[in-house]
Parts: sequence; structure tokens; C-alpha cells
Amino acid sequence: MVRGIVMRWMVQFDDVLDANKLYDALETLLGMEGWRRLGGRIRSNSRGKLEIHVPRKFDSNRPAARFHHIAFDTSIGAHPLASRLPKPTATPSVQVGGDVFRELKVRDDVPSTLQDYICSDDPPLELHVFTFSDATIVILNFPHFLTDAVGVSKLVENWCKILAGRPDEVDALSESDPLDTVGCEGDKAAEEHVLAQYELSGWSLIVFALNFVYDLIFGPKMETRAIFLPEKSVAGLKQTTVARIPLKPNGQGSGAAEKPFVSEGDIISAWAIKSIGLGLGPKCKRTMAVMNVFELRSRLHQAFDSSTAYVQNAFFVLTTILTVQEAQELPLGEIALRLRSSMTKQISEPQVEALIRGHRASIQKSDRPVVFAKRDSILLPFSNWGKARFFDIVDFGPTVLKACSKIGSKRNEPGKPVLFLSCDANPKPNPTYRNVINIIAKQVQYWFME
Repeated sequence: MVRGIVMRWMVQFDDVLDANKLYDALETLLGMEGWRRLGGRIRSNSRGKLEIHVPRKFDSNRPAARFHHIAFDTSIGAHPLASRLPKPTATPSVQVGGDVFRELKVRDDVPSTLQDYICSDDPPLELHVFTFSDATIVILNFPHFLTDAVGVSKLVENWCKILAGRPDEVDALSESDPLDTVGCEGDKAAEEHVLAQYELSGWSLIVFALNFVYDLIFGPKMETRAIFLPEKSVAGLKQTTVARIPLKPNGQGSGAAEKPFVSEGDIISAWAIKSIGLGLGPKCKRTMAVMNVFELRSRLHQAFDSSTAYVQNAFFVLTTILTVQEAQELPLGEIALRLRSSMTKQISEPQVEALIRGHRASIQKSDRPVVFAKRDSILLPFSNWGKARFFDIVDFGPTVLKACSKIGSKRNEPGKPVLFLSCDANPKPNPTYRNVINIIAKQVQYWFME
């Protein structure tokens, strides 16, 4: 699903960091047993399958990761591009998205497609550091083929252990893929997926594809935007939404009732779904297939060891189907409950195994992933990076040369990030990125969506 995507993971700090110390620690981590795999070169074998070939040794000619640093003697506010980075606001705001900052790079030939890696000697990871008189921007360039957001979090968590002088605490990196044996013939999974009736195939798949192409050609042009939602606004939205959710029996008898649980993430997602639905207009009679990404490490307990780091792609999507009219007319609470119900039904271990089994069978049969939707569905992919815990994990404090942050706020402790952004490194617009919502992180004072 993500084979051809190259990601740019961008972090802003309101401190001046030591770029060389950042790279030295990353290089040390990638030189450790097991972690050397992340410095290998990506190659395609005779069957078209991707492989990682690890050099016998890393040196200046064949480094574990490429590194580039540019130092500016001015403030970040004086830089024509970096000065436009999104900033927290007292009220909800829409600002420029991550794609605008794709041009913030140190060389023109930074890999932006999978083919760039296959046809070169570039390692998967490339670190760019921009230092200003009052801030630092750290960018990690990597192919999505290598890992997902939670995998990046594990990489950075162990990178920070090296920076803090605790190499003995570095996690072991898994050298095999636990998913290789999940969903195979002979596994214990026996359940049918709850959405099996909505699996697109045959004529329904053809109609769906035609609708998708029609939307690409005649639909509105997509643009990326960053949305800041202050905690006060989210709290008010949650209070109003939950207040309108009716009570239900709690199963303890005596007529006792309680509010069904919905998370802030459910409510934020419901708000985004309603916004998109309203934007489609009252004449739209189609359905929506809301595709929420969920990670597998905490779902498949028999496959994943909690004491091991898994820097790989380990995620699938759960799907909620509703009509555009429902998105427009239902209360936020009802939409949030639909999302929560889908999660409850679809992320049990047997259901996840059924999903992987179906996906594996579809890949073997027709070389395409399973998609649950209706033939007229509009896809709404959602990705919530909350599990990655970037604001908690990232601590570059040992590299701080000049603390410019306001000390005393958890969000602004020296060496702690103040902003995350991500984008596809490929400068060519990808027309298939439509109605995609990335909930990057919840910080102390705001939610950030892209």
C-alpha cells in the first residue's frame, strides 16, 4: 500500500541544537547489532520483491545514513520558507500544509521515489538539519517501505537513548517480520471478517474504480492544509458532543445507564467527516468509506514481543461505511459512536487475523489489497499518529547549544519539539491523495491535523 512513497518527517525545535551530535548518535545506533539493517541499500530482486542489502562495513563512502547541515546566522523568522511554518493559535486556524516545505532541503537530488533508492547507493535514512540563531529544524527522509509512524517512533526513542548516554538500554531490533506467519494457511484464524460482504470485487470493483477516476478528473483539486485546534476548543467540542449522546444500559441491572465511550480522536475524526460531507453538497447521494489506520504491534500479542523494537510497516485499516447524507445530518456524537463501534468490532485479534488473511489471499490472487467499500463510495483515509507519541518520545536535550524556549512549559522544555509535519518527498502531485486526514499529534495545548 505504501511501497512507492518516500516520507519527509520534519520536527521544529525552539532551541539551537548541535547537528553533528545528532548525526553521531544516529550513526552509532545504526552501527549496533541488528540496527545495521536500517543502513542497508534497497534493491529489487528478479521477482520484483524489495530487499535490503547491508554493506559489510559503513564508512564515509558508504555511510549508514546521509547527513547534511546548513547553519543560518539569522532567526528562523527571517527565512523566507521556514518562517511560514505553522504556529499554534488561540483559536482554531487553517494554515499552510507540509507540502509547502518540501523545498526545504540541502540538495536537489534527495531521493523522492523508491526508484531513486533502488538505482543508487543512498541509504534509506537521510538526516537534514537546519540551525538558526533561535531554532532548529530536523528532517528525516526515508522510504515508507522501511517503516510506519510507530516504527519511526521506536527509531527515534532509541536514538535519544544514545544521545542520553544510555546505549545499554537500546532495544533489540527485530530481524524478522512477525507478520510473515499471520494469515497463512494453517494459522488459528477462523473468523470471517465482519465487513466481508463489502469487499470490492468483480463488477462492483470496476464501478468503484470508474467513480474514483471520475473524481480525479472532474472533482475539486486537493490542497494540503494544517489545522490547529486548541485544547480549549477540543474540550468544548467534546463536552457538547458527549452531552448529546443518549444514555444506554450498562448491563449491571437496576435500570442503571451510562454514556457510551468515545475518545477525543473519535470526535475529531467525526468533525472532519462531517466537514467533508457538508463540502460535497446536499445533492450528493453517494456513500463514504472511512478508512482508519491502526497499528498491529499492540493488537497481535502472539506475534509481537513488547520488549523488541519493530521498525517496519505493521498497520492495516478498519473501515466505517456511511452515506454522505448521514455525515451531513447525523449529530457528531452518532458519527463518533459509529467510528468507535467499527473499532470495537474490527480490532480483536481474530478479526485482525481475518483481515490479514484476506489481504494475503487478495495479493496472491490479483496483486491488490482488500478494500471494503460500496461501489459508489468516496474514500476517506484517516491516520492518527497518537500511538507514536512523538511529543513524549523525542528528547534532543543533550544536543542543545542554546536554549531559546520558554522554560517551565512542558511543551517548550529545551530539546523538546514544538511542531511536527510530514509530507510525501515526491514533488510531483499525487492525484490519489484525496480527502486524507493525518492527525499528527496531541500536544499540551492543541491538536494538529494535516
